[in-house]
Amino acid sequence: MALETQQKEEHLDYLFKSLLHHPSPYLIYDLEGNIKWANLAAEFIFRIEDLKELSIIKLDVASLQSSNFTDPIARSYTTPIEVQLREIKFFIRTRVHVIPVSDSDNFLLIEILCNSRTGLEAIQQTISCIEFDRIDLAYQKQFNLKTGKITGVEALLRMRDEFGQIIPNDLIIPQIEGESLFSLVVLSSLKKLSEFFKIKSQLGLDEATVYLNVSAHTVMHPEFGEIFANYSDSMNFKRDEFGLEVTETAELSNTEEAAKSLQKLKDKGIKIALDDFGAGYSSLRYIKDLPVDVVKLDKHFTNGLDDSTTSKLIGFVVEVCKALSLEMIGEGIETEEQKQTMLEIGCEIGQGYLMHRPEFIETMLTKEE
Repeated sequence: MALETQQKEEHLDYLFKSLLHHPSPYLIYDLEGNIKWANLAAEFIFRIEDLKELSIIKLDVASLQSSNFTDPIARSYTTPIEVQLREIKFFIRTRVHVIPVSDSDNFLLIEILCNSRTGLEAIQQTISCIEFDRIDLAYQKQFNLKTGKITGVEALLRMRDEFGQIIPNDLIIPQIEGESLFSLVVLSSLKKLSEFFKIKSQLGLDEATVYLNVSAHTVMHPEFGEIFANYSDSMNFKRDEFGLEVTETAELSNTEEAAKSLQKLKDKGIKIALDDFGAGYSSLRYIKDLPVDVVKLDKHFTNGLDDSTTSKLIGFVVEVCKALSLEMIGEGIETEEQKQTMLEIGCEIGQGYLMHRPEFIETMLTKEE
């Protein structure tokens, strides 16, 4: 028996050494509830120097109990686990391997699931941004092109690295939107947005709708509806004071479910805008299937305004919006010529660098002084 135990310990020692430099993050967890070991990849994404900084607070016990621990072949199953990393809690996707050491001594080898090295880096960056309050919003105003009146403001997510530099959203967001961790990003964004609403009147934006940019992946997140409904209730918004701009609609995996979630928010007075309209083949279908109030014309149309065909297409969209009582906003207006052409074809609301570049709250307040 002693020889058998020694052999198993040697095998385990070999396992630990082989996993130490493995690109996937691994944790060793004993059945008494302690994390005993982490490989280098796990230390990287969680930024841990001491294992006490990380704990597992929720694990699928039912699957554990159904496992045969005495089986010589380690069993595994896929499950989300809830972890606490210093001050934050979140769920993360894992594959749990049940490793029997002896009849009475077993442990779990927990593999953090991620599709790529880029995905691991995105998770690590996201955790860091949440922990150190490096999630912010930049704001770009929307204008009535005839009168110059500000009609809306779009809030754009910005995440910074440890050096204060903006991390391009396309390096982070697509990698984490399917993760529970993304809910914390949304909650951090809403916290920042609350700060903006406190000074909205001071900035002369009482009548402007403030839109938060959300992707189709966010809309399909299981916590999406609850998060935004609770936020709306807590802020006690007036109708149309707050809105959501839905981007990348081609990525909507279930249009019917998305419509239900958005309709519930619309019923609370939240305005729903369809962003990047015309960028995909299904844009007209989304106008029919989703409870849309506003259509934002894709900036590629704006860039092609000097083409007669493009102008006619925009004119057609303008007529469709009028017939359905939808507002229309032209994006990406960068020249006076583009602005005038938009007006000539009937698009009266616009957004772009010609009128206003995205700014952080601090810059906007400085200009008001």
